[in-house]
Amino acid sequence: MSRKGKGFASLADAASALMDLRTALAGTNASSRSPDRKPQTAGGDFIELEQQMLAKRAAGQSIEKVSPSPSSFPARSEVGKRAHEPVHKAGRKKGKKAQPQPKPKGPKKIILKGPGMKAAYQAILEAERAAAEKKPTPAAAKPAPSREKIFREVIAAVSNTTPMIEPRPVSITPQNQAAIERAIVDGAAQLAENLQPDLDDGFIVGFDFGTSSVKLAVSQPYHADNPTKAMPAPEGLQSFGHPYLWQTALWLAPKTGRLSLYPIPGAVTLEGFKTGIIGAHGGELVRPDVNLTRVEAAAAFLALHFAHFFGWYRQAKPLGSAGAVQFMAVNIGIPVAAHDDARSFSIFKRIVAAALELAPFASRLTPDLVRQTHSRSPDRLPEGFYLVPELTAAIAGYAFAPTSQPGSHMLVDVGASTLDIVAFNLVGRESIAVFSAAVELLGAAALDSALDQQLSAEDFKRACDHEFEIVYGRARSPERAQDGFHAAYRRKPVQLLVTGGGSKTQVHDRFIAEMPTERVLGAAATIHPLPPRAMTDMSCDRSRLLLAYGLTRDLPDLPEIRLPSQVPSITPTHRAEPSFIGPEMT
Repeated sequence: MSRKGKGFASLADAASALMDLRTALAGTNASSRSPDRKPQTAGGDFIELEQQMLAKRAAGQSIEKVSPSPSSFPARSEVGKRAHEPVHKAGRKKGKKAQPQPKPKGPKKIILKGPGMKAAYQAILEAERAAAEKKPTPAAAKPAPSREKIFREVIAAVSNTTPMIEPRPVSITPQNQAAIERAIVDGAAQLAENLQPDLDDGFIVGFDFGTSSVKLAVSQPYHADNPTKAMPAPEGLQSFGHPYLWQTALWLAPKTGRLSLYPIPGAVTLEGFKTGIIGAHGGELVRPDVNLTRVEAAAAFLALHFAHFFGWYRQAKPLGSAGAVQFMAVNIGIPVAAHDDARSFSIFKRIVAAALELAPFASRLTPDLVRQTHSRSPDRLPEGFYLVPELTAAIAGYAFAPTSQPGSHMLVDVGASTLDIVAFNLVGRESIAVFSAAVELLGAAALDSALDQQLSAEDFKRACDHEFEIVYGRARSPERAQDGFHAAYRRKPVQLLVTGGGSKTQVHDRFIAEMPTERVLGAAATIHPLPPRAMTDMSCDRSRLLLAYGLTRDLPDLPEIRLPSQVPSITPTHRAEPSFIGPEMT
């Protein structure tokens, strides 16, 4: 090729290139050639023509016209000219200006002459064009895992773990130790007398048995202003420094084998038993080196707190002169889903029954005594002790407030380990119909456990989204409460209630923020119910005491609740489209 890349350096080069092309395409155009025709060689007409041109050039003759046979060699790739047309180089008349040449339009044309060459060259062009357009097929992207699959992976990762909720104390002051022991001994002595509930004028205990902390409160019903007080937690045992939250943990002294509510030198910590029960692992050991299951540890923990509370109540007299001597009821809150599940409800009943039987021996509890007592505990609650759905307690204060509204509600309670979601209808502030509910290990501490196991925060949120969709999807279905929850049929937004200290994490905050929107629950302000100020004497986050406050209400005064299994499904009715009377029908 020439230096400008527009042609061949010599006709011999052109002939050679053409012969190579014909040889390569012999199979393509063989049918178009005469069978007796001999192929041209590079030493034929092309060499003779080249010799003539070189001789003339050597003699100083100008080349004015070169007209080889158009079938002998391919055209030069000059735009707008055919190969057999004359090329003028030095034939301009003097004094005349060179005429401007038109600019080339479109791609350069290549004209081929010869039997079968046009079709062969066209095939080459098409092959090159196809090769240029062909792109490597990208590797098939893996489909994103479904929200349900991520949910199962997250639950599997955290269900059998003991999340590190907060650092446990290694000691408390001798003064606090002595105060706890005095209260336990006093309360154990009272419970040893087989106390019977005073249904006429007794006090009511609200026991919020949480996965990270317990909250206890007491009220005197049917008295002026219904006095209610929360029991303070000893300094050193407070959960995250809250003065009314007592850490859900036990300590076992290896030398004496005694179980305690506070740490003593050399003791090992027992924790996560409530989390294990919710995760269906209550029958497993609370820790590998202690022969005590999680349900047994829970029974020991409640026994110690029963004894401590009754001793503290008689010594501290938190309700003053209005406080009764005997109790009317001890209301213990459990998740709605656990209350509505026969197996889970039975497990909690046995725990409470064993705890009350162990309470008189609270000052000398050992694992052996706990195991023996729990093994024979009945599937029956003691008289005066009740398991109450946490939903009832959570909305007790809200339901009777003047600002509460009847209609569809969603309650989201984010605890340390669990995420409780309930869809319900509040009817006239007096009754509750629960359409769907779920409790999963998706609380604040469970989030930390998931992150420790290399699960992402986004996957954890998607697991929370899946739990919400289960509850909300069931509530808005035609068989349950479509008219109250489905965005296409409801007349007003679904009211969102949020409780629990775990709701303040970034993941849970984002999860909750997506609910009160038009496409989900509707645009309505989120409500964070609070108990009355008079319940506490110290400054604190009162929202953490909402369940304990609600549990201090007398059961007949609480909104009547129908659990999901008690709310019958309905047969969807066909919704006829609105009809209009046209002029042709009048």
